[in-house]
Amino acid sequence: MNDFKFYLKIVITVIVSYIAIKIVDNYNYFFNIVKVLVSLLTPFIIAFVLAYALNPIISFLEQKVKLKRVLALLMTYGFIFIFLASSILFTAPAIFDSLVDIVNQIPSYISKTQAFFIEIAKNLKNVDPKTLEDIGNSIMATIPEIGNLLVGSLGQIFSTTFSVGKFIVQLVLSFIICFYMLLEKESFLEFLHKVIVIFFGKKASNAVFEFFDVLNSNIGKYFSGKILDSFIVGLISGIGLFFIKSQYALLFGTLIGFMNMIPYFGPVIGMTPVVLINLFYDPKIALFSLVYLLLVQQLEVAIIEPKIVGGQLGISPFLTILAVTIGGGFFGIPGMILSVPIAGVIKIYTDKFLLKNYK
Repeated sequence: MNDFKFYLKIVITVIVSYIAIKIVDNYNYFFNIVKVLVSLLTPFIIAFVLAYALNPIISFLEQKVKLKRVLALLMTYGFIFIFLASSILFTAPAIFDSLVDIVNQIPSYISKTQAFFIEIAKNLKNVDPKTLEDIGNSIMATIPEIGNLLVGSLGQIFSTTFSVGKFIVQLVLSFIICFYMLLEKESFLEFLHKVIVIFFGKKASNAVFEFFDVLNSNIGKYFSGKILDSFIVGLISGIGLFFIKSQYALLFGTLIGFMNMIPYFGPVIGMTPVVLINLFYDPKIALFSLVYLLLVQQLEVAIIEPKIVGGQLGISPFLTILAVTIGGGFFGIPGMILSVPIAGVIKIYTDKFLLKNYK
């Protein structure tokens, strides 16, 4: 009997190894299959995230306002529809126009920068202004018609990269799926519970439930809080920049709000274009914008973030910067945003492992 188990393990190992080798040899084929599966499941993934985000609102309306679940869902969906429609109608065209205008102004920005350095060179004894002028002319010669080229291809880049039509269809389908998930969430959770037990077994499923509980109690609260925190920071920044008379206040407010999701690096990335672009128009406005945005960040660090996000993850600044750096290096902006919650999960389980094994 023991010999049979031994040989069975050898056979299983050989089969698994063979499959692994085939996957490596034909990784393009298997990756294409994974891409197709992810594409098909995207509406369900988005629906699950939406259900997770909207569930606290629905529960509040049910328990505190005493609304029936259907009415709570319809009211929430109505508010979301009004918010999305107003955002698209009033902000999207202005943001797009600002982007087009910035692209159109790139040659002008380069010319002004070139003139600025030439002017500095004139005040230096050991630097030949003609040399810098030749360098500037060479740079200008390498980017002919860059503004017209980028403006003409903006629509194509947007459509090919994001597939707007496909995304809209998936989003609408996700909201429909989310509606029924929330309407019958008890049945859905019971079904999910049974599936996990069937696939992982009763003993192992307890670890899976514990993992999801950690995600819910720590990462979920952090992420939802950070989204609200960044929305407030973006709103305050955009309004302030508008009154300061900064160029492209709406665009920059949106950018700052989005980049605020990235700890430490995000605010710097968001502030930089605000200051640089305003320098070309009015250095005083650029300075006022920088001072105002620094004050907003201090307000966010001291008051807004502690109240809304809190310290659920308990990650040190060193680990946060390390996580953001690694996440950004491998996956760009999305990696930078998701790195801190993922690092939080790793830290929680690392602490548990050390506490259990260290004596």
